[in-house]
Amino acid sequence: MSPGRSGQALCGRLGEHLEILGLRAVLLAYWGTTSVLARRNGKPRTDGGESVHPKR
Repeated sequence: MSPGRSGQALCGRLGEHLEILGLRAVLLAYWGTTSVLARRNGKPRTDGGESVHPKR
């Protein structure tokens, strides 16, 4: 194996790792944005024991 080839292989692996890291960052940003928007625009949450209907 020549030195040029091993350098290219290392560069290829580094590129793959950066691509995966970038994809994770984009997905995390998307998840965070949708989470914040859902909380801001959504209905208030009720606990499981809380009833939405008044007791008689």
